[in-house]
Amino acid sequence: MIGLMSVSSKEKRVELRTRAIGLDLFSRVERDDSSMLRAQWWENQTLEWLMKNEDLKTQALRFVDVYPSLRSPKQLAETLRQYFPRSNRAFPAFLRVGIDLSSPTVLTRSLLARETKAIITRMARRFIAGEDVADSFDTLKGIRKKGMTFTLDLLGEAVLSEAEADKYMQACIDAVGELSRRWNEIEGGGADADSPNLSLKLSSLYSQFDPADNEGTRNSVKARLRKIIRAAKEAGAFVNVDMEQYSYCELALEIFRELLDEEEFRGFSDAGVVLQAYLRDSERMTLDLLGWVERRGTPVTVRLVKGAYWDYEIIHARQMGWPIPVFTSKPETDANFERLTDILLGRF
Repeated sequence: MIGLMSVSSKEKRVELRTRAIGLDLFSRVERDDSSMLRAQWWENQTLEWLMKNEDLKTQALRFVDVYPSLRSPKQLAETLRQYFPRSNRAFPAFLRVGIDLSSPTVLTRSLLARETKAIITRMARRFIAGEDVADSFDTLKGIRKKGMTFTLDLLGEAVLSEAEADKYMQACIDAVGELSRRWNEIEGGGADADSPNLSLKLSSLYSQFDPADNEGTRNSVKARLRKIIRAAKEAGAFVNVDMEQYSYCELALEIFRELLDEEEFRGFSDAGVVLQAYLRDSERMTLDLLGWVERRGTPVTVRLVKGAYWDYEIIHARQMGWPIPVFTSKPETDANFERLTDILLGRF
């Protein structure tokens, strides 16, 4: 009985001492303005850790996906422990301390919640320009001052009703108009060949987007996409069609080609489409697209990427008992990327 009391007392002292050290470290970080302790340094370290560890990167992206639904510091601490086991020593030290606490106190949970929110917010700011187009202008001007260009992507693309699809369409039209009206302000008076650039996903233009309903999906998407392309044409803007999961690719490319084959848009060259090198049949898609461009007689832009749905494609294919549509190793994707680059550049 005495022994148990002694151990309990010792553990309590260790916990109190741990809290004191943690509070002291956090207070020093907030006071110290040296480059090693600035928020930017921690942010860069977090990104570096994520990029070096594929499993950790996947866990982090999944955590970020659920983060907005976590309503309390307690939920945050519990979710962190679920997504990042204590055995994972690669995770940033300040978060690892919180994760490793078997029973986080109210104080440590609050510190964990505050620091997690701060880092996720700063990291998100690297990719999210602002709340809306107007709020993004300072960021966009900064990008142009550095000699870089950009494409604007409206987030919150998933639509569940036709009213939401109409809202997304109108947001795209408004964004094109806003960018065009203030383009000289963004460009800073410079004269170059760049123009306002908008990226969109075709599944956001129809709430029932489904390759099984080929005709219905094509007609509904084209009705909305037509209005966006028309607005871009009038504003002198560029529209880029993004790719999504493999099951949507063929239909998306059909819609893209059919719309630009219409008499009104046959001479419109400020349009582009994404091709994903991780798809096993991406070479065929590329050759089909190039053949269509030659027949149409007006160029389009191709943005070649490696692909962003790798995990989903593999898991979904295995669940359905289908052949896996993507290369299952990075070197294969890299080699295909180079092969497709040669094909595309060889046409110029």
